[in-house]
Amino acid sequence: MTSPSKLSTTIIATLLVTLSGCSNHIQQPINQQLINQISSTSEADLFNAQNPLLTKDTFLQASITLGVTENTDTIDQLLYYFRAFSYYGPTDELTEKEITALATALEQLVDSGRLNNQPRLQEQYAVTLYRYFASNDAALALAPLLPQLGVQLQQLASSSASLTNDYGLLETLKAYGFLLNKARKDMDGELNKTLISADLDSPLLAFAASSQSIRADKDWPLTNAYWALALYRLSLPSSEDGEPTEQELAIDNAVSAIAKADVVNRGNAAKDAYTAGFHVNVFAGQELCENNSDICRIPELKTALPIEHHCSDSLFILTQDLNEQELAESCTKLTSQESSFHSLLETGLKPTPNDFNTALRVVAFKNWSQYHLYGQLIFDINTDNGGMYIEGTPSKPGNQATFFAYRQWWIEPEFKVWNLNHEYVHYLDGHFVKYAGFGHFPSKMVWWSEGLAEYVSKGDNNPSALRVIKRDINEAPTLEEIFATEYKDGQDRTYKWSYMAIRFLAENHHQEFVQLSKYLKTDYFEGYEQLMQSLTAHQAQFSDWLTVQVEAFDDIEADSKPRLHKQGRYDYRDYLQPQHLAHGANHLKF
Repeated sequence: MTSPSKLSTTIIATLLVTLSGCSNHIQQPINQQLINQISSTSEADLFNAQNPLLTKDTFLQASITLGVTENTDTIDQLLYYFRAFSYYGPTDELTEKEITALATALEQLVDSGRLNNQPRLQEQYAVTLYRYFASNDAALALAPLLPQLGVQLQQLASSSASLTNDYGLLETLKAYGFLLNKARKDMDGELNKTLISADLDSPLLAFAASSQSIRADKDWPLTNAYWALALYRLSLPSSEDGEPTEQELAIDNAVSAIAKADVVNRGNAAKDAYTAGFHVNVFAGQELCENNSDICRIPELKTALPIEHHCSDSLFILTQDLNEQELAESCTKLTSQESSFHSLLETGLKPTPNDFNTALRVVAFKNWSQYHLYGQLIFDINTDNGGMYIEGTPSKPGNQATFFAYRQWWIEPEFKVWNLNHEYVHYLDGHFVKYAGFGHFPSKMVWWSEGLAEYVSKGDNNPSALRVIKRDINEAPTLEEIFATEYKDGQDRTYKWSYMAIRFLAENHHQEFVQLSKYLKTDYFEGYEQLMQSLTAHQAQFSDWLTVQVEAFDDIEADSKPRLHKQGRYDYRDYLQPQHLAHGANHLKF
């Protein structure tokens, strides 16, 4: 095949491509010199925020060329360029014009047949789809590109096991999953409607039911297909009464039939694939797994959490993989925080009446994926969140308060347990401040619980909150509005603004702040409400104080760091990733 660099420069210079779908038809010649630069750029330079090729104009040129070039190596490098751009380029500046150009090029690429039986290009195509078209705005452009996923899933399924073929298969399955995961968060959005109307379940079910979903005696293709099907199931419209709809039952029954047939051949290995792939990813929980024990399996506690470490008589940690140093560091962080909590709220170290919690259990998983898997199956908790504190019934003798957390794997090799200190404050708050268990007080507790946990765990050092305050200072909620916060009001209101309200009161009206806690401790909710109402008289001072905090906040260092547009850290599951398909050279992922 002829290299683009050897094509007639006259032909390249005069080649015009029409882009439709924008407000105006655009004709633009290909800049072959620019394309040659992309083709000759090393991987290290391509995946670099400072690369001068990561511009909208170059993006457009790459799109135009992708649609017409016949050179396989050039197609591969251009698609890899788009992958790099999605992480390091100014993606927030891309307009309908650029997205339409890319979609048009991808359509041309599909129609040309150049993707057929080309696993490397199919891998690249799949990645491009989920990196650029997982939004409501891009849904219209995505629709004609979806059938190609089914085509290449079928082709790759029948290919022999090899690194190149396996990468292509994995990324194709991931494309289904990532698109559906984004869509399910807006059930009425255009992306979700587009994916559901495309009947994406059909190719996935056909693949999962085939013998080709077990590859070289490994079931990673099957578990990934189960995962994508689970996300398809979550994307389906639900009934108002909470009962499964006909569509939801159809998916459940089809997947169950596949799992049952697999169990006949592979026993517990088949159960584990179904459990980790489908069951936990539809958040089906412990009880349903027990009821479906013919295809679902609950692991033993000791298997999932083999390490038990006692910090003190009132605090112990169950964990998967924390080493001695990390356990000691975690204990120190928790116990040192306890004294500042008692000092701030003047608790006198006295628990609330009728609270029989004697020791807090900290369950620290390796990462969110492991929390998501074992939290449901072993502890029967909802895991569609970032960790949680379960107080239980403190008035019940022998009650075990537990908070669930996990390692911040995204900052390794630095070590931290995500929300460790935040969740510990919930325990201290429940044990030493708030009477009875969670939900005892009828309202106006979100700002107190979450704001207090943020303030005690972070003190005055909370740049993530101040960034939000600085950004939204002109639409700042009032104290009265913050006091009435509910979880449905969003994370910024729940955590950031509540933190600011707690901090303001702690610093400027400390005795009234402490009095609020005493009303909660004595179960005098009326007094708590009345005092909050009187605290709204400090609104003008609160507004002035917020302004002072914003003006003093220096975020220059954060602003100067090159932004990396990572894939969402909770989008995928570590136990689905085949170990032999690392995100290394020629397959960079973030």
